Amino acid sequence: MQRTRLLLSSIILMLVQSCSIYIYNLTVAVAAETDITTDQSALLALKSHITSDPQNILSNWSTTTSICSWVGVTCGARHFRVSVLNLSYMSLTGTIPPHLGNLSFLVELRLRNNSFHGTLPQELAYLHRLELINFAYNNFITGEIPSWFGFFPKLRNIDLGGNQFSGIPTAFFNLSTLQVIDLQKNLLSGGIPRGIGNLTMLKEINLDFNNFKEIPNEIGTLDQLEILFVQWNALEGHVPVSLFNMSSLSTLTLIGNNLTGSIPDNICQHLPSLQDLNLAYNQFDGPLPSKFWQCRQLLALKMSGNNFHGSLPTNIGNLTQLRGFYCGYNYLTGTIPHEIGDLRNLEILTLGVNNLHGLIPSRIFNVSTIIVLSLGLNQLSGSLPANIVLGLPNLQQLLVGKNNLSGVIPHSIFNASKLTTLDIAANSFSGFIPRTLCSSTNSFQWLNLHTNNLRIDTSTPEANILSCLANLRNLTSLVLQGNPLNATLPVSFGNLSSSFQYFDISICNMRGNIPMILET
Repeated sequence: MQRTRLLLSSIILMLVQSCSIYIYNLTVAVAAETDITTDQSALLALKSHITSDPQNILSNWSTTTSICSWVGVTCGARHFRVSVLNLSYMSLTGTIPPHLGNLSFLVELRLRNNSFHGTLPQELAYLHRLELINFAYNNFITGEIPSWFGFFPKLRNIDLGGNQFSGIPTAFFNLSTLQVIDLQKNLLSGGIPRGIGNLTMLKEINLDFNNFKEIPNEIGTLDQLEILFVQWNALEGHVPVSLFNMSSLSTLTLIGNNLTGSIPDNICQHLPSLQDLNLAYNQFDGPLPSKFWQCRQLLALKMSGNNFHGSLPTNIGNLTQLRGFYCGYNYLTGTIPHEIGDLRNLEILTLGVNNLHGLIPSRIFNVSTIIVLSLGLNQLSGSLPANIVLGLPNLQQLLVGKNNLSGVIPHSIFNASKLTTLDIAANSFSGFIPRTLCSSTNSFQWLNLHTNNLRIDTSTPEANILSCLANLRNLTSLVLQGNPLNATLPVSFGNLSSSFQYFDISICNMRGNIPMILET
């Protein structure tokens, strides 16, 4: 009897298993037939909600062509289901239908830079496989980011920048897999939510161009964070000390806020990976940290537009990777350290609008990589080296106006093939404006020589630089005001390039007739 029962049980179990396998196979077979049709229906619903397609991008979205060949559609190799929908930069206008939530195998949804508007349907929360969402630069309706954005268990990258969202829901900070968050150019305000500290996998945060007022301490707990952008907001108060203890941080950009306080002298001690530090245009004060040299990976140091005082640290020359040093519009005093000449990769040096004095270190004029040298509105003295072009072959902008510089304008300066902007105004330069200006093959666009003691050589027609200005086809602005030129305007002056926009020879004791083209 017992054996009979066991045999019967075994038979029943085998039947159940066989039925289960049959039902499973049937389900898979049906799914293979219907799921891709579901994807097709979802995308055709999206197409029907597009009111403008000026480039005719969606012309091949039809039942007569394979969905996997549709523009912007990628199917997965394993399930042959839609895995990526990328309609970015296609100038589309329309709304998002709820049917899009049926793309159950979707991994990436990219709609960046179109004109989608209205509300985002809640059905998108069904897309549990999503790893990337990019809805940036559309016109989605003003209001809080929908709370269902917090229900994507695999989401790694979200970009909602350039919309009109005004709030971040608490559920948003449940996205434990999130690595990149971009909410720039929205209407977000108040303090940056403290819940952001829960997103421990974050590597990049971009909150630029909002109205946030406070950085929470919790950001400092994100030990994998590499990039933090919170520029042009309304941040105020001190920067949390925890922010300067993030060893993984490579980029910190807080330009254009109202942050106050001084920068810790040991700021670089716990930021060994820092490459770009931008604290410009805030209200920071105190001296510049003397231990910046510890940030040995630093490529760009931007401190302009603050209230820093004291002198430039001499060990700045140890930042051998530095390409850009911006420290204009402060209250720095003392001299420019010679050690800046050790920055052999430096491309941009801006120290204008400070109270620096003394000579410009000669070694600076031998940093061959320099493109922009801006030292105007200081109290610098001395002269420009005669061979300035040899040491600065890549120079494009030389801005040293409103200092106490003297001597003659180096003849070689107008042979600088890449120089477009020269400002030596309001100094004490003397002598003739070099004739090399006429033989120049450069691309000069803007020349400001006003308020010096410069003259024009009129001994021969060929020597008169005014007669050759018509040859400078890229010139847009020439300011000679306040120099004792004591010359006559040549007739050829009326042949100036059509690109010429501004010319000032007031208070120069000039004679002759103003060409009609200049009068109009």
